[in-house]
Amino acid sequence: MYNPPPTGQPPSPYGGSQPPVNLQPQEDNDKIIAAISYIFAPILSIIILVTDMKNKPFLKYHAYQSLTFGIALIVGWTLASFLAVVFIGCLIMPVLLVAQFYYAYQAYSKGIFTIPLVTDLTAKFFNEFPGGQNTSNTL
Repeated sequence: MYNPPPTGQPPSPYGGSQPPVNLQPQEDNDKIIAAISYIFAPILSIIILVTDMKNKPFLKYHAYQSLTFGIALIVGWTLASFLAVVFIGCLIMPVLLVAQFYYAYQAYSKGIFTIPLVTDLTAKFFNEFPGGQNTSNTL
């Protein structure tokens, strides 16, 4: 049974969350910092969240999302390292690397976007996540 979204918004292709539309970069270098936060996740994400950059909603959104993505990458790289003995891990490692650069490109070109599962997990784990207000928990 299909239940349309209550606010008249089109359904999100990522399940429950849609990126907030009011988050825009305040300076020219905000998009670059957001993109680099996915390449050096979760280290740069933590640096953003403990410095004054956390006061910019655009960077805060990407810092929280890339922090969750970085934790998922650590799990993925660890799993791929163990599976490298069986050769399957050697196939997973390039996919993880391509994902990092793809999301860095998305952060630079699109600005605000959602990552399937990661954005929903970020909204559940972090109360201060700027994208959390648009996340619904309906099935």
